[in-house]
Amino acid sequence: MPVSLRSMIVLAGLLPALAAGATLHVFIAGAAKAGAERQLRGFEQAGGDTVEAVYDTAGALRDRVLNGERPDLVILTDAAADALAARGLVADGDRREIGVVVVGLAVRQGAALPDVSTAAALRRTLLAARAIGYADASRGATSGAQFDAAIDGLGIRAQIRDRATMLPTGGEVLQGVAAGKFDIGVSQSSEILPVPGIAFVGGLPPPYELRTRYAIVVLGGSEAARRLMRHLDTAAAHAQFEASGFSRH
Repeated sequence: MPVSLRSMIVLAGLLPALAAGATLHVFIAGAAKAGAERQLRGFEQAGGDTVEAVYDTAGALRDRVLNGERPDLVILTDAAADALAARGLVADGDRREIGVVVVGLAVRQGAALPDVSTAAALRRTLLAARAIGYADASRGATSGAQFDAAIDGLGIRAQIRDRATMLPTGGEVLQGVAAGKFDIGVSQSSEILPVPGIAFVGGLPPPYELRTRYAIVVLGGSEAARRLMRHLDTAAAHAQFEASGFSRH
């Protein structure tokens, strides 16, 4: 068989794979899920690359990377991104900032919004609640860790122990609020605002407030992952993140 013909046959066999584009494996913290999902679909439609996303707490995803898993891109808290950079996993220029979310409370849509404007008001609200849901800090949930600090600081852990339920993620907590299982749910603002059937009460008051920055980080340096990072760093993308509960400052 002539070399030129053999080359043409080989190339023809490769064309379907080339047309299919890259498959990108992405880890996304729950706080960024709503802001990222629609943009991932748009990225796939625009360029032919496929994105396979895994969602979990920032801490759980950070630990999976530190323990050896290598997604192409992650969206995690700045602290988690710093931990990956300290291991030498992030090249210069392969990190972009998204914005800030706050730890806050949610109630079912239509319920009266409780007062959480001060520490004393938050204490009264939590003591009056029939059932409270929050995410498990031991699985890396930022909101859960901050809520643990708040109830310890307010001195009410014993009083609410029988009415407070820990779930693996903030998303599951908010599903419980929407279903009427919890009077109050604790999660990140960017997880609360996009969920139908619930209302954002507000952030935790001083001295328990927490503002957490999130970042997009490419791991491994593939050009396809960098294309996705740039796609998520446009003005339109930031508007999507802000609509889901992020702020730029």
